[in-house]
Amino acid sequence: MQQYKKAFFFILATIFILVVSPFLSFPQLKDSVHSQLVLQLQKSKADTNRVSILLKLGQYYIQREYYLYKTGNPRTQLDSACYFADEAHHLSQALKYENGKHEANLIKGDALIRKNEIRSALIMLGILNDSTRFRLLIILGQHYLFHTDRTQKDLDSSMHFLEQANKIAMSHPAEKWKPERIHIKAMLSFMTEGLQQSKKLYQTAIDKISLPGNEEKEALLWHELATLIPLREKTGVTRLYCFEKMYSLYKKSGNQERQAWVLKTIADIHLVEGKLDLAETELLDVLELYKGIGYRDLHYIYDLLAVTCRYKGDFSKCIFYGSKAIESVEATHDSVSATTFYSRLANMYRESGQPDKSVEWYSKALRDRVFKGDNNDYVFRDAFFFARELVKLKRAREALWYILDIHAKNKPFGVHAEACLLGSLAFCYHAVKQERQAEKYYAALIKLSDQLQQDNEITTDIHYELGQYFIGKTQYRKAAVYLQKALNTAEATHSYPEAKEIHLLLFRADSGMGNYPSAMKHLLRHKLLNDSLFNETRSWQMEELRVQYETAKKEKDIETLNNQYQLQRIGVEQANRTKNITLAFVVLLVIIVGLLFNRYLLKNKSNHKLQVHQKELDQKNTFLETLNTKQHVLLKEKEWLVKEIHHRVKNNLQMVTSLLNSQAAYLDNDAAVLAIKDSLRRMQAMSLIHQKLYLSGNISTISMPEYIEELLSYLHESFDTGSRIVFQQTIAPIDLDVSQAIPLGLIINECIVNAIKYAFPGDRKGIVSINLQSIEEDHALLNISDNGVGLPVDFDVMKPNSLGLKLVQGLTKQLNGNVNIISENGLSVIIRFEVMSKHISDEPFVNS
Repeated sequence: MQQYKKAFFFILATIFILVVSPFLSFPQLKDSVHSQLVLQLQKSKADTNRVSILLKLGQYYIQREYYLYKTGNPRTQLDSACYFADEAHHLSQALKYENGKHEANLIKGDALIRKNEIRSALIMLGILNDSTRFRLLIILGQHYLFHTDRTQKDLDSSMHFLEQANKIAMSHPAEKWKPERIHIKAMLSFMTEGLQQSKKLYQTAIDKISLPGNEEKEALLWHELATLIPLREKTGVTRLYCFEKMYSLYKKSGNQERQAWVLKTIADIHLVEGKLDLAETELLDVLELYKGIGYRDLHYIYDLLAVTCRYKGDFSKCIFYGSKAIESVEATHDSVSATTFYSRLANMYRESGQPDKSVEWYSKALRDRVFKGDNNDYVFRDAFFFARELVKLKRAREALWYILDIHAKNKPFGVHAEACLLGSLAFCYHAVKQERQAEKYYAALIKLSDQLQQDNEITTDIHYELGQYFIGKTQYRKAAVYLQKALNTAEATHSYPEAKEIHLLLFRADSGMGNYPSAMKHLLRHKLLNDSLFNETRSWQMEELRVQYETAKKEKDIETLNNQYQLQRIGVEQANRTKNITLAFVVLLVIIVGLLFNRYLLKNKSNHKLQVHQKELDQKNTFLETLNTKQHVLLKEKEWLVKEIHHRVKNNLQMVTSLLNSQAAYLDNDAAVLAIKDSLRRMQAMSLIHQKLYLSGNISTISMPEYIEELLSYLHESFDTGSRIVFQQTIAPIDLDVSQAIPLGLIINECIVNAIKYAFPGDRKGIVSINLQSIEEDHALLNISDNGVGLPVDFDVMKPNSLGLKLVQGLTKQLNGNVNIISENGLSVIIRFEVMSKHISDEPFVNS
């Protein structure tokens, strides 16, 4: 049975892995590690090796959600980690494998912390040993230091848990804990002494574990240090230096996925620093690495390449990579990110001077965008640009209606979103020549502009808009102030297309103020940027790319139409087939209805005949029911009479018992008194049976466990042996017919009385065992034994010298059984007899 249970649970586990693993695994990766672990789990037995595989799977899913990089749905990863940790814990508990239990608890605690179920993780701390609690406390400290906003409350929580871990480490000064103690000190140092001291301690901890095989652990420490270092720090150990160290470590360990992620981060840093050619080369390497491992979400890499080419002013490549990003988004059905990439491509077309294409992509980006939310400034910014592009296409009134509709239905959150809305309204009213309304919104925008953050893209857009507004009013000095602010931000963020337009407006402002040398500088800069961004070759390349993209899109549309045509053709064929089937079904139905009607007529004739016969049958059934009722009443009366007989037999036996007790009181002969007492016990044995038959709901059988227990209790009280003789009974749940129960009860009585009287002379203590068990299908075995003095040496069991022994042998024959008496280390009486087949009444009697 146990083997079947194990096999059943193994099948369940296999089904879980085969069914659930596709959802828990990561289809965007060719992940050999996961596949190997699942295969090993399917082949494993319920031993410590299986625990090890389950722990590796749990750790695998924890690492998928590690702060170093997140892949897939974080909640799914962590639920999977908890599942495998629980499985490992249950199996370890069954195997009494303590190390497996500790590791499973650590993985479960880590997953709970990452799910932000801190209370559950804290409850777990109380059941962990020092080593596991120490490691979980470090994870808690890391959580509040690296996974939060680092408010003072978060830093206090991190310090609290790290100090608790440090206390455990100090009380266990083992050499293996030394790197962890330094790691704890490095994290605490950042919060108490500052970054520089923390850097030194992190490097010391890294030196301690810098051994072959520890590349992954070392890389994680470099990542923690990189997280603590500000991006603007350019001297000593910088964030870039940390990521370069991580890259070399992951390259050494062969972890291509993390290697690609780190290289992407390095490229991002180079992009911010303005090293655009280097960033582009690194991103192309990242693209190849991700393609090599089957990573599908390539749109994020294409997007960074598009941004890099935009900063370089290479709009042909910029739009190419932007289009590739959207292809990847649509191929992976990443609907959450789709609107962001639509917006990016729309901005690229806007900056490259293609308003028709930008309007197309802004329409897609804004189609499903939600303006409600705590951070809707960039949604309002897209609406701002969409309105400007519509105006360029001579659709100014449509642009105004669109902005007014947004204004009526949505509320901007924050000054930047409000500035975008005010700028859109001002620009659109000016475009449709409603200057009074335009002036009103421009005045509100000027008042709000002082509250905008510096070095913000929306601030640059608003300053550019106000500069353009003041140039239109010939207020060149005010225009120059706003345009210079916009230029500073645009050049700092390498937004060359915006810088090109700002230089042109500054040329007009300086010219209006008579500052011609400055005006010439701005004009030359505008010309230089314009030539670098839009020479003939690049315009041709851009057009070629656009044609390629449009061709690919049309081919895809044609393929879609062909598929739709095929589906329609199949639908028509199915409709015709359904029509023919329906027609055939109707004809068949008419035939069936005709046959059923004919059958109905025949059945009416048969029913008339049957009704006549039914009346006769009903009369006979009524007569039979009356007879059955009388028989049932007679049977009940018979059963009651049988019970009454048992009751009266029991009463008569008790009366005889009373008479014998009275007679014994007047006898002086001890032998006679002893004989009467033996007879009393035999009658009590029979009386008990009749009493149980009367009180029981069953009139034909006796439950032997209950009967024997009461008989032994009576004999124990009758002889008053106290604790000197102990009765041990092992009675199977056997029900015997009354014809067998009475002889068997008398046999037990004789054997027990004999053991009490002769087996333990003097004050000797002993044990009497009674064992009744079923053997084979229709036989039972009774074994009554004691550890007393046994039979005399010269005693011949074949020539019985006592009434008791004669009774035992005679009653055994009555049972159709055989008796075997063994005198060895006491006395054993073994009786094997055939159990009669019996009928047990299902209905209990009710005493009247």
